[in-house]
Amino acid sequence: MPSGKVERIERTPGFTQIDNKLLTDKSLGLEGIGLMSHLLHYSKTFEVYKSVLHREWGRATVEKAWKKATKAGYIIAFKNYSTNSTQDSYNYTFDEFKFFDFDLMTYFEEKWAAGYLFYDKTLYQVANRTMENIEAALPQFLFPSEDSDPEEKERLDELRKALAQFVFDRLPNEKSKLQEDYPSQTFEEQAFEKEENSYEDKGSKETSSNVENFVRDFPEYLSSLKRLEDKKLKETDIEDIVETLYNVGVDIDLRFDDNRERISTFESIFDDQFLANELYCQYDWVSYFKKGIEVRLKDYLLSKKLI
Repeated sequence: MPSGKVERIERTPGFTQIDNKLLTDKSLGLEGIGLMSHLLHYSKTFEVYKSVLHREWGRATVEKAWKKATKAGYIIAFKNYSTNSTQDSYNYTFDEFKFFDFDLMTYFEEKWAAGYLFYDKTLYQVANRTMENIEAALPQFLFPSEDSDPEEKERLDELRKALAQFVFDRLPNEKSKLQEDYPSQTFEEQAFEKEENSYEDKGSKETSSNVENFVRDFPEYLSSLKRLEDKKLKETDIEDIVETLYNVGVDIDLRFDDNRERISTFESIFDDQFLANELYCQYDWVSYFKKGIEVRLKDYLLSKKLI
């Protein structure tokens, strides 16, 4: 059976209406609204799996929308750190009214009692499991806005820190040996990739390539793609690099509303690493570029406060 089961928070049964607040929530973007609308059309008895969504709609499309829905607070991911089995390692819950009217601490405790802990892919590497990173990974509505009064700001700050502490105290640390170490990947861990490949129908229509996805979703970055093609790299190498660049584009898209700022940020990160590759890389050009651009993205965004 596919992994990554997606569960719906139970509300009033027997309806297919969608609240207008969801349909007009700009923090979701059109992609996130489409994803949530699709999830909400299922009946509560129908088992939904993220890996199936990948195969139906394409991994890149689903992940771009998933990130927005998660950050906005409509989806919360959980992971069972006691196992690396793709059968039951991940669990996702979603709510059409976000989770802000939930007692989140009680909910986190209930999920922990069932064996699951809040999860974000940025926390997969042990070195990233800090209170600051956990807080940054929590849903957006837990951060006060400019219009928040002092009382509301204090309440959100206390709740956010309490949730982060709860997760921090239970995350495996350097002294806790995981059964298997998976390197961080562009969208989901290697476990998901293994699972998806094992269940892929060889007779089904061939999925879009990374380059096709990149061109379709980020046409504003085609000049960067042209520079890679001018390097006369192998097709597999281009695909490998563009998968990373797609992830960079998604991360930047989530953080900036102004398109000029998005393009400027992407090109700045790309140019810096391209120059570094030309100056210092003599052997594994592809791996050096991928690793370098991920580090540059992380360094650039560390100073950017998510609102």
